Amino acid sequence: MRKVLVLGGGKVGKSVAELLLACGQGNYSITLADREAANLAEAQANIDRLRSRVPHKVEFNSREIDATDRAAVRELLKGHDYLICMLPFDLVAGIAEDANALGVHYFDVTEDVETTDRVAAIAKKGAPKVALVPQCGLAPGYIAIASYEIARHFSEIHELTLRVGALPQFPTNALHYNVTWSTAGVVNEYCEPCNVMLNGEPAKLPALEGLETFAFEGIDFEAFYTSGGVGTLIDTLVGEHKTASESNIAYKTIRYPGHRDLMKFLLQDLRLGVEHAEPDANGRVFDRKLAMDLIDHAIARTVQDVVIVFINCIGMKDGYRQQVNFKRAVRAVEIFGRVWPAIELTTAAGVCAMVDLHRLGKLPQTGFVRQEECSLDGFNSTIFGLAYEAPEQIEHAVLNRH
Repeated sequence: MRKVLVLGGGKVGKSVAELLLACGQGNYSITLADREAANLAEAQANIDRLRSRVPHKVEFNSREIDATDRAAVRELLKGHDYLICMLPFDLVAGIAEDANALGVHYFDVTEDVETTDRVAAIAKKGAPKVALVPQCGLAPGYIAIASYEIARHFSEIHELTLRVGALPQFPTNALHYNVTWSTAGVVNEYCEPCNVMLNGEPAKLPALEGLETFAFEGIDFEAFYTSGGVGTLIDTLVGEHKTASESNIAYKTIRYPGHRDLMKFLLQDLRLGVEHAEPDANGRVFDRKLAMDLIDHAIARTVQDVVIVFINCIGMKDGYRQQVNFKRAVRAVEIFGRVWPAIELTTAAGVCAMVDLHRLGKLPQTGFVRQEECSLDGFNSTIFGLAYEAPEQIEHAVLNRH
């Protein structure tokens, strides 16, 4: 049995612990660590419900811990086989280094580029002791796996656009948005530079630019550049000589029409996208943290969401110019006795699948691992792949494996 530490028990962290225990066939023992007793209590209630529904053993315990106490985190890491880091991006620095030093395989779901660069640097500096697998969620994560599955069949890529949206099914406010994900993560990806390829050259462009509109299953959407979602895919395709002087590759976030303009007004025109602003004459600070607080204060949360994945690739395939598209729409679903928001299920499934594939020896066992090193067939060979293909069948699949 593999011992797993899930560090961070918020909206998605608790779901990672529950999904890995539900679908892991008794192969995992999990400790969930968080500083909020309420998060741990909610997770415990979910696990107690799960125990009554699955036939295999469910080993779970929790620890109340402040992740800023790095000595306490290092002590808690000892004796574990895997760390799944579900902390906000601004609390992650140094944790992968500690995991590597202690021989604990490291996985995270971060969209933050600097965080991923630090993880990659561990492998570049010398022989890593463990697998270092960042960006394992939905975007980055699954979107890179699915995009690479399309791109690898092309000899030359002209256009590759990755689009993902986690959206309310029933938007009612002016933003056409409800909180379904980490507010800090959303604001961060709306503010940080975006890695793209334009005309065959890597570039960094401002977030919230590149606005486009399109229809998906009869509904109008917009999409625009945000940071982090493309992961390492551009580097991989360049290394495989699949790009050319006309290649354009980018990741965009999907929202309902009008959302981008309001967020641009908030973060750029009102200057709340500044990360570390100085206090004004009255001692007030108007910065990115204030933007997060405003959204958390005013925008209601919802569990009635939908995750949309929409990829298009144009280029040379089988000797002539072709276009191939890929789409998925995942809605909130009731499994294991509760409603799982689509963003929680798809993100949790992404990192759980990568951990499970590593346990089975189907991913590199040490070093920095890119998401696109996992094939889409490999991802879907795990029970976690059902989160994208047929989420309503997950519970049935778990019960019928025994």
